Amino acid sequence: MKAAILTLSLIFFSLLSYAQKQGNIWYFGNHAGLDFNTTPPTFLLNGQTDFPLPNQWNEGCSSISDSSGNLLFYTNGEKIWNKLHQIMPNGNNLMGHSSSTQSSVIVHQPGSNRFFYVFTTDASENDFQNGLRYNMVDICLDNELGDIIASEKNIKLTDTVTEKLICIPHNNGSDYWIITHQNNSDAFYTFRLTSSGIVDTIISHTGTFDMNGTYATGGQMIASPNGLKIAYAKPSGIDGFTLLLDFDPSSGIVSNPQPLNTLNTEYGVSFSSDNSKLYFSTVGHGEIYQYDLNAGNLLAIIASKTHILQNGPDGFGCLQLAINEKIYISRAGKEYLSVINSPNSLGVSCDYVDSAIYLGGQYASFGLPNFIAGYKYQNQLACTEYVPIEPPTEELIIPNIFTPNADNINDTFIIKNLPANSTVQIYNRWGALVSEWANPNCSWDGRTKSGAEVSAGIYYYIVSLPNNERKKGFVEVIR
Repeated sequence: MKAAILTLSLIFFSLLSYAQKQGNIWYFGNHAGLDFNTTPPTFLLNGQTDFPLPNQWNEGCSSISDSSGNLLFYTNGEKIWNKLHQIMPNGNNLMGHSSSTQSSVIVHQPGSNRFFYVFTTDASENDFQNGLRYNMVDICLDNELGDIIASEKNIKLTDTVTEKLICIPHNNGSDYWIITHQNNSDAFYTFRLTSSGIVDTIISHTGTFDMNGTYATGGQMIASPNGLKIAYAKPSGIDGFTLLLDFDPSSGIVSNPQPLNTLNTEYGVSFSSDNSKLYFSTVGHGEIYQYDLNAGNLLAIIASKTHILQNGPDGFGCLQLAINEKIYISRAGKEYLSVINSPNSLGVSCDYVDSAIYLGGQYASFGLPNFIAGYKYQNQLACTEYVPIEPPTEELIIPNIFTPNADNINDTFIIKNLPANSTVQIYNRWGALVSEWANPNCSWDGRTKSGAEVSAGIYYYIVSLPNNERKKGFVEVIR
């Protein structure tokens, strides 16, 4: 991976109303769940997340559905359960931590309809030893119930990060930024996820130095739905703080930290769906309040602070903006969630309701599921696509195969003398389509269809003949 500093630019992302349904099923707390395919959401009683000993609470979790709102799988950062609520065959012993505020986030592989990355973070209880890692799930394994690819399990990206983890879409409409914060540091680490995997690491030194305190490094970090802002909460009466920061979805750079006048016990944070309001909740004072981000400069934003609830009976956990544009609020040990029904509205007109969503007798914890900012998903589940994972054993169709850029002569992959109406497709090892032709004589110089060079590694080709016969092989790219 290489560090990069790129030019800042602005980007507009679609509103939640245009999103698909990959975020419609939630599992969290002690066997609690919600189904947002109905209005209002229906409680679910079959979830497997629980309150494990000795912590007795769980916090971070993430879930993913298909584009029709049908559950695919979910995780607490330590285990992955399939849609039948069974642990995937290789889905135990992930190196996240269920007590991490944002223990996990699930992101599909750009360009693929069957591969998903499960990113995980460790917790202060484990001294953050496991850092930020990823696991790759092939949803077509285990009879289309999904499983982790053994060689792509618990892959470390960086050490000792805080309990914060978000995903923001890149402005190219395909890639994603995975963002976390280094412990005992002012550094935001931003990883670019592409169809070829993690290709860039951007480090932004900005904001307040985050080090262990009363609540260690708990608290939520969240991105605005349009991907242009990040809000950061660290709850601690000793060294707690909250920040509002800028994010550039083109470069991955975090900048312009703006401290807000908070109580230093803020845990949950959420933007409204139109990006105009910012909400915080506290773990110690039973408070929820709103900032108007359209008020003007930082002083005006701070002056716009409005208490939505003050001196509540107990503390709050995470806030999560749902696909229906309402904000749901976790209450640890309660059989219900609170809700802000109209978060785009100013002040108390946002319509906060305390005991809004009954969980059917199950209990909430501090956390709610973590999703891609703005619910911007592009995947359509497809296990019928052919994506080779291991080198094929079939006889090659034509022997004229060269290693791109291996020398100055044979630097092109060539297939000759194909019958008319044949096609050739090139896939990377994660199953993402890299290039495709429909010509009797085909050549590939190790680039994508858009002209960008692919990274070094093994690539697989599929030749589809007019009689529906398929031939396959592989070629190595050396850089």
